[in-house]
Amino acid sequence: SSWIRGATYFSCDHKTGYFFLQTDKQEYIYQNVPINIWLGFKEADSFGKYYNEQIKDRYSLQIKH
Repeated sequence: SSWIRGATYFSCDHKTGYFFLQTDKQEYIYQNVPINIWLGFKEADSFGKYYNEQIKDRYSLQIKH
């Protein structure tokens, strides 16, 4: 998706972690995201569609300006 500039994932227990999504305007940080969601995101044909269906509004969000 053209609006997604980057994504990373950090986990200490290899079960859940932090999902970082960078866009043109800001960075979103989601907490307690299962690692299988991250693995699915990396393999998705459309990052934007996967994000909207599997991540957005499902996990605790912080916005970093």
